[in-house]
Amino acid sequence: MSQEFENEIVIIDDWFHDDTYDGSYPEGAREKNSYFSPSVRCHEYIIPDWRYLFKLSRSDEWCPSQFWMEVIAYRFGQVIGIKVPSAWPSINNNYETGKKTYGALIEWFYNEKSTGYYPGGQIMTQLIDDYDRDKGTKHNWMSLIKGHDILFDKIEDFMDHWARIFTFDTLIDNTDRHHDNWGIIDSGDVISFSPAFDNGTALGYEIQEKKLNGYLLDNNKLEKYIKKGHHHMKWTLEKDISDNYFSFMKKFVDQNEDMISIISRCLSFYREELEKVFYPLCDLVSDNYRLSYERVAFIIELIMARKKFLEETLEL
Repeated sequence: MSQEFENEIVIIDDWFHDDTYDGSYPEGAREKNSYFSPSVRCHEYIIPDWRYLFKLSRSDEWCPSQFWMEVIAYRFGQVIGIKVPSAWPSINNNYETGKKTYGALIEWFYNEKSTGYYPGGQIMTQLIDDYDRDKGTKHNWMSLIKGHDILFDKIEDFMDHWARIFTFDTLIDNTDRHHDNWGIIDSGDVISFSPAFDNGTALGYEIQEKKLNGYLLDNNKLEKYIKKGHHHMKWTLEKDISDNYFSFMKKFVDQNEDMISIISRCLSFYREELEKVFYPLCDLVSDNYRLSYERVAFIIELIMARKKFLEETLEL
């Protein structure tokens, strides 16, 4: 799919900072704040008078470029047809005195004034006795399946949605799709799943810049890295840990063969499409928060290798 994106940094110095709302995005390791965009349209792609999340990297020292992963995940989602909240590189010069603060500017995915939102953790408590919302160790697929007729009977694309989400997370190496990183949106007329939000713990963000070439030059090292990751969601309640991405996807397809066509469509992208939409981001920042060409090369290689492993696993 051909995609076009504006390649610029959104300046939010004068946006209204909302410090009264504990947003629908769960608390996590990365600092985040919500802001309202100006009532007069400031960019074609920014919704006027709308809430956005300003999400920073986990550490300025060892992963200053992490916020870019949200932006890249959004662009990748657009390429393969996965609904991901729009995410733009942004800067707030007033966030901390005397410092440029960069972050991902992420569009709120529902209107809290007219729409209900129920995070997955809340849903899991209705499906499993003594479900621990803090730890989420009982977060599992088979319990979710059993609850389909009870809680999701009005969602026609239940299985289609999860086929796309599982594929997306497998390709970007997202280990953080925990029970509060998905949910249900109820607009009154329509009940649907949330888009795939919170994608920053992915795409090898934790690998330091000086080590990237080691993975690019050593296929065995890259393959070992790829195969150690796993979905946050376990397959069954009884399992102690979750399967790695590829064995999980094999089980999913074995039980839902009709999902092969959806997964195959998600995998019908080319390296050139990723290069077209990722590399322009490298020219937007010149300091420590710059997205380097080496990191983009690594991300593309990682996605393409994960695609290959998934195709081989599913015999596509």
